[in-house]
Amino acid sequence: ATRRIPVQYARRTASGGYEKNIAGSRQYIPLKLNASGVMPIIFAQAIMFAPGLLGRTFNNTAVGQWMEVQFQDIFGLAYNILFALLIIIFTYFYTAITVPTNKMADDLKRSGGFIPGIRPGKETGDFLDKIMSLITLPGSVFLAILAVLPAIVVKLMDIQAGWALFYGGTSLLIMVGVAIDTVQQVNSYLLNRHYDGLMKTGKNRKVA
Repeated sequence: ATRRIPVQYARRTASGGYEKNIAGSRQYIPLKLNASGVMPIIFAQAIMFAPGLLGRTFNNTAVGQWMEVQFQDIFGLAYNILFALLIIIFTYFYTAITVPTNKMADDLKRSGGFIPGIRPGKETGDFLDKIMSLITLPGSVFLAILAVLPAIVVKLMDIQAGWALFYGGTSLLIMVGVAIDTVQQVNSYLLNRHYDGLMKTGKNRKVA
């Protein structure tokens, strides 16, 4: 799912000035609802080893013993609450890295483009950053729910833990992501072949 931000471009007139290019198809900046993919889940899983390790290190204290017990159970409440919070945090962090809104605004300004009603430059960057923050929230919550789905299934239903983990939300998301990437690569390959064929046909006609 994407949020499409409308963009218009200015074109140079014969008198040397500029005018809005409204004619023709309207262009958009597509902002993905989940621009980070499964990386926040991977980062969060790596961090989740730390609480249990700290608990084992300081197991001579009451807090250490509690952490050791709670964070060794991957289906426990404390483990999954912290896991979900880390996923939401890392989703925002990774999205901020992979979607540089200020650079997008600068590139848009240099190419003569602008978002209707928004000034080019910093104001455009702030606008894109605000939109990304708004659409990242439901995406991060969706990722968190998918990640803790196996624990919910195991706790609420009489299902084996191994089956729930294998067919859980994270595995499903990875499989769907790989399938979508494969389809996009195949489509790009077919499109390139189509354009190559058109170019060769055009050259042959010129030679003839």
